[in-house]
Amino acid sequence: MNKIDWSYLRKPLIMLGVAILVSAALIVAGYQYEKVQEEAYQKAYSGLQATHRQYSKLVRDLDLIEQYRNIYTEYKASGLVGDERRLSWVESLQNANQVLGLPTLTYNLLPQEGFGRPDFRAKRNVLVKSSPMVLSIGMLHEEDLFALLDGLRSSINSLFTVDSCTMSRRSGIDRLLDTQNPNLNANCTISWVTIDDK
Repeated sequence: MNKIDWSYLRKPLIMLGVAILVSAALIVAGYQYEKVQEEAYQKAYSGLQATHRQYSKLVRDLDLIEQYRNIYTEYKASGLVGDERRLSWVESLQNANQVLGLPTLTYNLLPQEGFGRPDFRAKRNVLVKSSPMVLSIGMLHEEDLFALLDGLRSSINSLFTVDSCTMSRRSGIDRLLDTQNPNLNANCTISWVTIDDK
């Protein structure tokens, strides 16, 4: 059996030990570096995803703004949003009557008031107003009332509601209907609806 001469092996063993220690230190340092870089990558990736979500939300918001801006522009043009358009309402009423040729038609446009209806809730502090218009109509027959309201609805884009209507016959039931003079009277109240754009 050969005897090991440690004096010759001491230097290579020390070098081997140092190399192992340096290798172990490099492995630990590499692992730590990889861990730090992985955390930085995850942080950057999360930031990228958050930015992408914000960008997508911004694009959706811009689309909604464009969509609602177009609708708002249409409502503004129709007179639903903004100041009262009393002259337009009166002209529409006169145009509808011109087509029908009712024996008599008078109107009284009352001051603007709050729009109050059961179960109506205006959201986001929207101020909805109505302008009552009292109509006194002399008609040849009942259908004239519906024809007038339909004509009014088709001649203007503004929104109105029929609040009340009463109808009465001018002559007795046994009397023949007159084709020139009113046979029926109707008293109706309609409300022109506007939304305050302030």
